[in-house]
Amino acid sequence: MASLKDDEISAILSRVDDEEEVDPPNDLDSEVEDILEIDSEQPTDSSSDSDDEPLRAPNMCRRRRIHSSDSSDNERLSEHIRSGEQQQAAQVISPSTNKRTQSRNIVHIIQGPKNEAKNAMTPLEQFKLFISDSMVSIIVLHTNMEISTKREKYAAKTATVSETCADEIYALIGLLLLSARKKDNHLTTAELFDSSESGTKYISVMSKDRFDFLLNCLRFDDKSTRQERQVTDKFAPIREIWEKLIAVCRDSYEPGSYVTVDEQLLGFRGRCPFRMYIPSKPDKYGIKTVVLCDSKSNYMIDAIPYMGKGTNTNGEPLASFFVKQLTETIRGTSRNVTMDNWFTSVPLAKELLQEPHKLTIVGTIRSNKREIPSQLLQPRQTRSSMFCYDGNCTLVSFRPKKNKNVLLLSTTHGIGTLAPSGKPDIIEFYNSTKGAVDTFDQMCHNMSCNRKTQRWPLCYFYGMLNMSIVNSFIIRVHNNVKNKQKPLTRRAFIKEVFLHYLTWLVCSNNQNQIMSGVI
Repeated sequence: MASLKDDEISAILSRVDDEEEVDPPNDLDSEVEDILEIDSEQPTDSSSDSDDEPLRAPNMCRRRRIHSSDSSDNERLSEHIRSGEQQQAAQVISPSTNKRTQSRNIVHIIQGPKNEAKNAMTPLEQFKLFISDSMVSIIVLHTNMEISTKREKYAAKTATVSETCADEIYALIGLLLLSARKKDNHLTTAELFDSSESGTKYISVMSKDRFDFLLNCLRFDDKSTRQERQVTDKFAPIREIWEKLIAVCRDSYEPGSYVTVDEQLLGFRGRCPFRMYIPSKPDKYGIKTVVLCDSKSNYMIDAIPYMGKGTNTNGEPLASFFVKQLTETIRGTSRNVTMDNWFTSVPLAKELLQEPHKLTIVGTIRSNKREIPSQLLQPRQTRSSMFCYDGNCTLVSFRPKKNKNVLLLSTTHGIGTLAPSGKPDIIEFYNSTKGAVDTFDQMCHNMSCNRKTQRWPLCYFYGMLNMSIVNSFIIRVHNNVKNKQKPLTRRAFIKEVFLHYLTWLVCSNNQNQIMSGVI
């Protein structure tokens, strides 16, 4: 019964509106080229390359066994490295003939919303899990401090430059959500509030000047102490509300057996001390965030903004640091973590198998790692596979085409086998789980609150709204299926949240008129 619910949830989440098209992730063959482009833009400091720390060569050699699926490659390589026929992969070369599920792959969890999220039934309740009253209170406090400073420059103290309140900030967020739903976020403020062009959707809520003034004054921290805090934390201008969002993301959802680690780039071209250039990403310039998502629902479980070369990793390799930090909340659960070749290394794979982590991985791995046997890199027939075993680690080399070699490391698969497609099962598994973060990012892009700004904290706040929309919608789908209710589309979900926020503003201003034609 649970599997039927899971299938129904997956079908709903993969369904898109006519206006919302999410491109499926490419298969592994096309992805490898993208990975190489991304790798060329990774930080060049020594900490980012130190994942190449080798395993002791003598120990590795004593335990290493290799099998090739290419029937023409039957030459014995050495006393401890050998080849065999494709049909003999499981019988001759596999390290174990035990067909039972290995203990490191047994996961005891029920996937879905937890804690307060289980009882959040309306779109507003689900969205307010992430953009909470406490978060809005922080925004109101620091925004009013900025308003007090800026209004001194105005000769006339009109309502446009008056202090704000929680209800008005909710209304402002509602307008940003509406622009995401209508895909109006690229329009200028003048176009949004021009009734001849956008109707009365926006101007019915607040004036153009007030909208501009609020966005200009929006602040998320105490400006008077910011400089002191930024000495140790570049992310200080938005750190407080970011930590609140991430805490809720961790506490509101129990991920399934498989999770994915990857990077997200939030487009930004203004001044920022940790802005990055990644040519393979849609936005190219922006703020990089390393994200952990559920591989099936694409729910964002955890995320860490990348602060550039000054990132404090406590002496750990950068990629290993991110993986360990992101997986803290799922330690000891035997879940699998799928990752690309910027994160994957043999030392990390072996460390994650041990206490307190108890996690398995599947990931592409760079060919320049010193643990990779040279035999796996040599030319051979196309569509051939070669497996190498080292304890609980399985390494596969697949040659999809001439002059192209794909390497993957797995601690989930104890036996190297081939799927009906002719590809190794490890690659099929990787392709089915690698795209969660990319899909989450695409969902954020397809209905985005982002507006043009030169202030990176405001840009990141827009990104947080996008993340909250996606996560709250996933909570909505789970709860709908659980209660056998008809699920809303994401556009309808955003509309419901906006209307609730609009109603609050109308009531707070004692306005009894019905605003027809808002949507």
